Amino acid sequence: MSSHIPLPRDRHGKSKLFVTLASLSSKKKEHIKCIENHPFNYRCTVIAPESFGAKQIIERHTDCYYRVTLKLSDIIDPAFIAAFVKRNSLYALSLGRRIDADDVFAIDGKGTLILSVCKDTYEALGIVGTPAQFPLERGARFVIKVDLRATYMVPEKKYYRRLKTGFDTVLNQSVEFLVGYYDAETGGSLNFDVPGATQYTPAVDGHSVAGALVPHLAELLAATGKASDSWIESAQDVFEWVGLATLGSSLVARSHADVDTCAYSVPEPSTTANLSVVSASGMLSPKSIACVARELAALTPAQDAGSAGCASFLCVWGHEDAPVSWGHSEHNYLTSGEHMYVQAFVPQSDRCAIFRACGPWDEHS
Repeated sequence: MSSHIPLPRDRHGKSKLFVTLASLSSKKKEHIKCIENHPFNYRCTVIAPESFGAKQIIERHTDCYYRVTLKLSDIIDPAFIAAFVKRNSLYALSLGRRIDADDVFAIDGKGTLILSVCKDTYEALGIVGTPAQFPLERGARFVIKVDLRATYMVPEKKYYRRLKTGFDTVLNQSVEFLVGYYDAETGGSLNFDVPGATQYTPAVDGHSVAGALVPHLAELLAATGKASDSWIESAQDVFEWVGLATLGSSLVARSHADVDTCAYSVPEPSTTANLSVVSASGMLSPKSIACVARELAALTPAQDAGSAGCASFLCVWGHEDAPVSWGHSEHNYLTSGEHMYVQAFVPQSDRCAIFRACGPWDEHS
């Protein structure tokens, strides 16, 4: 059983925060679906008691990724599709291109090539797409989605020939991509054997917060039905605390008592714990992040940790210039390119809280 609870509707087009309470034992696995439907991940952070071994968890599931320069015509080459798209999961995102101003290209790990292009490019290309939902001027941008695994993606088909002509004459420039190539079942990194591809390992960094006050989540996770005002405030407080913790703010520490300069206080009740805050940055596989989530959901603290019942948190930020956020939900930047999520787990609890934060120009919101 789960419940999807939108926080108060904002009538002014600002960012939005949604909370889902999910059962870990449910066949729906909503916390895993949230992860696997968010294809373009830039940074993953684990906040957990030191006894949980957050750094080891991150490093166990951190896979390599690549930077490579390709033309779009290379991507639709039948040999490329057969080798990398049909066999496993290929994620690719163009670099140095802004989603609100430039032509942006991506492959979503499920075989779909996504082109988010300006009006001039769209008209010159001659491939049917749909108007983007969120530019300030309607019809200023268009989105084209191409199923690279479809039967019509062969040179004998008319659609393929039209696409190839457009890529050879209009979108014929070389594009630098971030690429993740993963086993479709396990999510493990595979060798992306393309000329000029350079391999990278996600950068892992972290810090500790001694004597942190970690909010209790029992009331938050126990909610059913329509959310009360106090529950909404509690959810917002927890999300704010997570943001401060990821930044290493002293405001979440037990020793912080400077009430003269800051009115912030950690939500009560809370548990005192020494926290590890560990992050990996780069091109991160959804399946690898899902493995991190499963470990956090299954962990319990050591008997002498002094943090029994202390929550742990998984925080994931999406690439701000990705053309989609969750699934095929159109993403744009303009005033905010935010699309991130937080998952909160409590040892020996069957429920978790999933926070999704979306900018105002995001179809998911």
